[in-house]
Amino acid sequence: MPREREEFFRKSNTTEREKIFVLAFEGNVTEEQYFSEFKNSNKFNDELIYLHLLKRPTTDTNSVPIHVFTRLKKEVKDEFNFNEGDELWMIIDRDRWHNIPEIIEACKAVDNMFIAVSNPCFEFWLLLHIKDIKEYEPCELDMILKNGKVGNRNYVETKIVEVIGSYNKKKLKTEEFIPCVDTAVLRAKTLDVNKEEYPTNLGSHIYKLIEKIRRVEIYN
Repeated sequence: MPREREEFFRKSNTTEREKIFVLAFEGNVTEEQYFSEFKNSNKFNDELIYLHLLKRPTTDTNSVPIHVFTRLKKEVKDEFNFNEGDELWMIIDRDRWHNIPEIIEACKAVDNMFIAVSNPCFEFWLLLHIKDIKEYEPCELDMILKNGKVGNRNYVETKIVEVIGSYNKKKLKTEEFIPCVDTAVLRAKTLDVNKEEYPTNLGSHIYKLIEKIRRVEIYN
């Protein structure tokens, strides 16, 4: 028998939240740090929303999107009584996997499930916080999309280093990014000109999730 919805709220001292959002990540370090900090910031609409991060043990190195999908559905959708408006989100990268349409169709087949793809990677979403990519030449944008290795980093990570001086995905400097999340949303929306199901060019649909969970009144 599925567990009751109220179990999500044991730490929040209330069961009156309007919506539950559960996030599952392809990675198990950087994304979790980012959303944990977002959840604790004044950007998060904690008055009406409960945000639950589906943590993956560091020993679980299987980040194939279908594995992430299966865990999200099994550990949350099949385990808790969800209301109609609650949402489960997969946060995955485009550059490592070529079966994104398959994952999208799998999500469509299950109520409440959504996907936010970043192309080429989650670091591109971070880059949008701190850099207007319109400042890059077309050849540079092509390099960002290809996101090849530069030493121990991928190319997008080197762009982040150019702006803020350093980047460590295991110890993310969230203070460099979270305050600029509004800017990142605007930039990501501008890139999503064709309103695709997932970005086939440079882009990140994480903005769609952020728009649902941020504290709207502070932007008026």
